[in-house]
Amino acid sequence: MSKAELDEIDRRILGILQRDARIPNTELADEVGLTPAPTLRRVRRLEEEGVIRRYVALLDPKRVGRDLTVFVDVSLDKQTKPGFETFAEQMRRRPEVLECYLALGESDFVLKVCVPDLDAYQRFLVDVLAAIPGVRNTSSTIVVRQEKYTTSLPVDDPA
Repeated sequence: MSKAELDEIDRRILGILQRDARIPNTELADEVGLTPAPTLRRVRRLEEEGVIRRYVALLDPKRVGRDLTVFVDVSLDKQTKPGFETFAEQMRRRPEVLECYLALGESDFVLKVCVPDLDAYQRFLVDVLAAIPGVRNTSSTIVVRQEKYTTSLPVDDPA
């Protein structure tokens, strides 16, 4: 997949939409200095090209009873394509796994897990992770306090 060609207006549109995806098109147009029709065409093109993948609502984990965030390093017995695919597929099915990365380094996978409490995490660790064939080792880091959280990617010109 090739990198999208973005001009300064596209970058401004993306920055604004990352801040507020529900902004009315007329306000978005005013902010980027275009009329509504070309602004809407640009947004549609960014969607069609896959630059904008989807729109979501960001929830406060504590307000929905998910008070505990844990980062988990997972090592597999064997580093094989079927083993990686099987593990990743099982993690995609788990609602408490918010993020799952195949990694290079000490661990094969890094997970971000969000659960109600330590008991729920223990159940996930014992009943889910430890029950997956091929999982050799896990290492858990419990988050005490979140110091920064953003879903916004920098959209300045990287060139």
